Amino acid sequence: MIFVIVSGKYITMNKTLLKAIVFVFSTFVFVQCTKETASEPEPIVITEPVSTDPNIGCTDAVATNFKSTATEDDCSCKYDYISMISSTTPQDFTKKILLEEHSGTWCGWCPLAKETSKKLTANSRVISVEIHYNDEMTADKDKIYNPLKNKYGHPAWPSGMVNRRKSIVGSTFIIGESDWAANVNDLLKTEKVAAGIAIESNLTGNELTVLSHVKVNTVADDTYGLGIYLVEDKVSGFPQANYASRNTLFQKYEAYTLPSMIDNILHENVARDAIAPLIGGLNIPTAATKNSKLYKKLFKITLPNSIKVKENCQIVAFLINQKTNEIVNVQIAAIEKVKDWE
Repeated sequence: MIFVIVSGKYITMNKTLLKAIVFVFSTFVFVQCTKETASEPEPIVITEPVSTDPNIGCTDAVATNFKSTATEDDCSCKYDYISMISSTTPQDFTKKILLEEHSGTWCGWCPLAKETSKKLTANSRVISVEIHYNDEMTADKDKIYNPLKNKYGHPAWPSGMVNRRKSIVGSTFIIGESDWAANVNDLLKTEKVAAGIAIESNLTGNELTVLSHVKVNTVADDTYGLGIYLVEDKVSGFPQANYASRNTLFQKYEAYTLPSMIDNILHENVARDAIAPLIGGLNIPTAATKNSKLYKKLFKITLPNSIKVKENCQIVAFLINQKTNEIVNVQIAAIEKVKDWE
């Protein structure tokens, strides 16, 4: 028999009962202390497994995790760049259309094309690039004009391509200005596509760094490429010939009211350089097109000397189907601005 004090009084109990009371009390105290002092569980971080296959990995030499033995890119490349692009991508992406215009300051009919382009690009889903030939704004021909000519033929002026698709009015890729609207409006009927592009960039002096992001949400049997223009918007100081001036056949155009030489014209999105190949584009890894992995690629270039106002530069990136040569989607972003997924 054991004596214990409860509320100042002695009571008796056997050893078995005492052990039971002590166990219950100590368990209660332990649970209470644990509840009050235990820290929150640390979050679980899930990382993409790194392939042990020497032939698979990041194939980009400028990436921080470049794998010199890799011949197949697995979309794992990481770069010394603080990205502001969302890691969450939409289920599908806004379809945008690229209008590539052949132009020149000597081209007297080009003011008509510039008007048509301006009306079409009032819709934010339509993006234009002016490709100048044989004038002061002609860019590196071996990067821009010649590759396009060799693939699609020698253009007339003014003319252009709409998503590099055959015209619905005829059978040519190079389309006259009068048929641009019909082709653009036909493509605008499709509002969403499974592939999208996001862009961000930094400018230090004349050194431009561009980080592109590509996502393909469906398993694609076709192969894709990424092409990128560097363009300069609102280029001034290059007068434009105007054959429509006071020509009664063109009274519906603003150019009719303008002088035969337009001194104060602003040239829109003039192609200055090709950051990624314009024909076929930079190959998108099959890990992105077959397994829907996010593909990122970093580019570094020096701005061409031809650029007058570098703050007016923009990046026009497009995704092209390498089998059909048709542009799937396109995105535009001003330099040092973030263009997230849309």
